Amino acid sequence: MPHSKALVILPTYNEARNVEPLLAEIFAVSDQLTDWQIDVLVMDDTSPDGTARVVKRLADSLYVGRVFLHTGQKDGLGRALQRAFDAALTYDHDVILTMDADFSHSPQDIPALMDAISAGADVAIGSRYIEGGMIPGNWPLHLIVRTRLATALAHWLGGVSSDLHELTTNFRAMRRQVLVEIPYNDVQANGYGIQIFLANAFTDGLYHVTEVPITFRSRASGRSKARLSDIVEFLKIAYHLNSDSPAKQAMRFMAVGASGTAVNLAALWYFQHLTGSTLPYISFMAIQISVIWNFLLHSYFTFRETAASNRPKRHNVIFRFFKYEGAVLLSQTLMLGTYSLLTWSGLHFVLAQLIGIVTAFIANYYLSVKYIWNHSRHHAK
Repeated sequence: MPHSKALVILPTYNEARNVEPLLAEIFAVSDQLTDWQIDVLVMDDTSPDGTARVVKRLADSLYVGRVFLHTGQKDGLGRALQRAFDAALTYDHDVILTMDADFSHSPQDIPALMDAISAGADVAIGSRYIEGGMIPGNWPLHLIVRTRLATALAHWLGGVSSDLHELTTNFRAMRRQVLVEIPYNDVQANGYGIQIFLANAFTDGLYHVTEVPITFRSRASGRSKARLSDIVEFLKIAYHLNSDSPAKQAMRFMAVGASGTAVNLAALWYFQHLTGSTLPYISFMAIQISVIWNFLLHSYFTFRETAASNRPKRHNVIFRFFKYEGAVLLSQTLMLGTYSLLTWSGLHFVLAQLIGIVTAFIANYYLSVKYIWNHSRHHAK
């Protein structure tokens, strides 16, 4: 007899044509497993095509005690998953899986997820975008672009761990305790935004998260239920995930840079009036004042969470400051070189200066993130 139980959650809406063959394939896979018993929880959003009737018939005949039907109003995938998670925790399964009911996720990949859990993972994520993962050759280009763009936005705008390649999937397995501990009901998600919320919760904790290559397929029948409102919701959820996301850090970095420019000009004016001189040394002094100003604001504002979680010893603060000074010097040299090269090639000097400023900003920001305030808070593997 299997010594552990896993529960597959299938959120459904108008999947009457898919659900019966899908259940048959899931249980065929379950029969091949020696260490796991697979049961299924169907969360149907009151499908008008009779999906719930099909599931109830099968639960009462072929799969007695193995299929559990729960229903709710149509509020989208996010709310369906939240209700399904609540229901799943009323049962005694050791592992909870989620997958789509349209055959885009193959039941044949379930054993690979379960093997990862058996090997010690707390969360196993089926991924199309790691070595060994595949998507169908006939999958529309706009869907590939959409998922790639959503993943990039989740990383940049939401700050979700860059260790994960697959953020929008619903094909996951997690230990029961993970589901107990993550606050999945805290997010107001009707659509696919819940997927990046979950991905962030997995990697933000001290869980062992692994990705397993899967073969993604085009849905067997029916049509995609994604809407424009889901995209808007996705962006809102991503924006509120982490206050230290790369996007928010970049915005704070620009604000600090603008304030540093104001401090530089104010210091230059002060030193000129104090000394009555316009020699280059007053410019150097004004630059140093603005560098110190920027360094302090970056430490306690731009990268505040990174700095707080990796606070250097006092004697190392000076070393970090000189690294920042070097980054400023390098970026300023790059700006001057860009300006000189572009004006020499005939570009208008104002446009050349603008390009030089953008180039210097990118270089300074990159060096700051990668080499000065470069602590990672994520634990995905």
